[in-house]
Amino acid sequence: MARVALAVLVTLCWLPLVVILTARSTVLSADFYTDGLDDVHAYDRVYTEVLPDPAVDSLLAGLPVDRTLVTANLRAVLPPSTIEGLTDEQIGRIVDYLRGDADDVQLSVDMRPLFASISGLANRYLAGELGEGVTYQASSVSQFTDDLLGALDDMAAGRPPTSLPVMELSAQQVDIVLRAVLDRFDEPTRARLAEPARALLRQGDIAGALALLGPPLFQGDDQAIEQIRGSLVNGTVLDLGVSLSDLRDKPTIRAIDRLHDVSKQLPWIAAACGLAMAGGLVGVAALARRGGRSPVRAVGYAALAAGLTTFAFGVALRLALPNPLDALDSPGSKLPPGAAAVLTDFGDHAYRGIEGDFLWLSTWMTVVGLVLAGASLLVAASRRLERHARWRRLVATSVVVVPALVLVTWAAFPGAAADSRVVCQGSARLCDRHYDEVTHAASHNAMANSEDLFLGSAQDPSIVHQLDLGVRGLLLDVHHWTTPEQIAQAFKDLTPSTRAALEPLTRGALSARPGLWLCHNVCQLGALDFTGQLRTLDGWLDRNPTEVVTLILQDEVPAAEIEGAFAQAGLADELFTPPDDPDGDWPTLREMIDSGRRLVVFTERQDTPGGFLRSFYRYGSETPFDAQDPSDLAGCALGRGSVDAKLLLMNHWLTAAAPDRRAALAGNASQTVVGRAQVCERERRQPTFVAVDFVNIGDLPRAVDVLNGLAPSDGAARG
Repeated sequence: MARVALAVLVTLCWLPLVVILTARSTVLSADFYTDGLDDVHAYDRVYTEVLPDPAVDSLLAGLPVDRTLVTANLRAVLPPSTIEGLTDEQIGRIVDYLRGDADDVQLSVDMRPLFASISGLANRYLAGELGEGVTYQASSVSQFTDDLLGALDDMAAGRPPTSLPVMELSAQQVDIVLRAVLDRFDEPTRARLAEPARALLRQGDIAGALALLGPPLFQGDDQAIEQIRGSLVNGTVLDLGVSLSDLRDKPTIRAIDRLHDVSKQLPWIAAACGLAMAGGLVGVAALARRGGRSPVRAVGYAALAAGLTTFAFGVALRLALPNPLDALDSPGSKLPPGAAAVLTDFGDHAYRGIEGDFLWLSTWMTVVGLVLAGASLLVAASRRLERHARWRRLVATSVVVVPALVLVTWAAFPGAAADSRVVCQGSARLCDRHYDEVTHAASHNAMANSEDLFLGSAQDPSIVHQLDLGVRGLLLDVHHWTTPEQIAQAFKDLTPSTRAALEPLTRGALSARPGLWLCHNVCQLGALDFTGQLRTLDGWLDRNPTEVVTLILQDEVPAAEIEGAFAQAGLADELFTPPDDPDGDWPTLREMIDSGRRLVVFTERQDTPGGFLRSFYRYGSETPFDAQDPSDLAGCALGRGSVDAKLLLMNHWLTAAAPDRRAALAGNASQTVVGRAQVCERERRQPTFVAVDFVNIGDLPRAVDVLNGLAPSDGAARG
């Protein structure tokens, strides 16, 4: 009986020790939360699930610009790093509470970083307009000072100055000018700006000085910010409407409260349990030896009992304590469904993490018990076989060799053997299909992405990251830098509120940059160097030698300049030249990959017979690119090109004031894309390219797999 009592003591000590060790590695560790959010892709899902959610509209209804302008640009204003910082603030509050350093947890968000980002984004584009501005010689220090202050007034109003004064200033004159300029700022800002501004003025870099001094005077869209402030606590805090004190009727929250109450004593409790458990095991071994039994086997049985009991307790605990975050996804939740889905997924992941750690410790103790008890029984059996030496050697050898072979095999071959088959576009089944027989995922306005801080972005990931997501067709606009006349034309058809919101960022359009640029209508709202992006594409192709990529260029510059950019980027050996006959045969993907010529380049307007640049509409056709309503994305009407062309570009996005995340969430769903593509297949042919906004929203890769016969259909019926 004494030995049984000691075994019970071991179990009773091991159980709280497992709970404490699990808590320290999970709920009492900030890394547990940050890693969990990363694992469920929470920060990316803010832009792919939360912002497209119709329930978010009520939060944006008071803003003076179109909703789509906000949701399209919010990733640039509020990048993932800022969201991660705001989230870390909540994690800190939770961990402080659980460790006993706070009395309650109120989930709320300090929105000041968002306000700073709104102003910072506008500042970045305002400052970018100063580099190539018109300059004139000021005749006196007084005129220079007055005109410099006027330029600062322009920037404070949200517009680049129309011209910049220049003058060679002495050190004393710089001090005179600087005193007048710095009077516009508060004392901390003056102290921060004084020395760098003095150095820039002394060097004669007036544009640089304005780029430094102007942004702090410009406070962004004050009207929009005030609208947001109106729904916040004290104008800066967004209350998520959730605190632990409101949820204390939930069993899990009561358990969390108990953890909060005892958290400070956990190290002492763990030490006491560990010592008592060690003492109990020593006592079990001593009593077994005294009774003529194996002490090792007795300790093994005690450990086995502790492990199995703890395992059973863990299962019971999980059944008794449901996930409290499931309430966020209930009909009465204050959160939009998209946000609730992210949080509940995180909650499920967190619960699995807690379960995993708890059960791992339970299993570890169970295995220790099995090994000790099993080894003891094996030794006893070996002694009984003492007279049969041959059998004893065989058993001993088996005990050593068989587990060793299992371990070595597992270590050397942890998974299935590597698939050595040649793949094309990610699948061996596509290798022998001709280029025009494969459907490729494509991104509309691929260059206009929030990762590269475009305003009015149509994508979130950069071009190379779109390729990483499975995109193989890039729709790109190639321009010279935008002139004032082009800006006026681009803004002509915008709504008054949209034009008023964007105009301050481009007014004057004084910058003039040489070369070719990837931009959408107005380069001042976002631009990428064309040649630089081609070099990046070259690197991606080198890293992915079995992939074929297609560019469809809106060519607003001469073909010779485009060809020169490809030559400068070092892509000459990878360019594929389409067949001279638009009705001719295209090679298979395998043939293109084996030849090394895996980059196909089409233009919209220009055609260069004999060269690699060919007009897409000589080889292909498209659906209309200006769909206004979701019903427009159901059919396969003919846009540009010939109805019997061998290639088909299915333009699958809605045209609005800005690319619409909500429309992408619905339109990019696999079933929607496949259903429309099947309409095209019945009426004309299966699409060669399916181009969408926001390739990271919805499920375009799966839709393309379905169309290529690589995945089962989601239920859209074939006719």
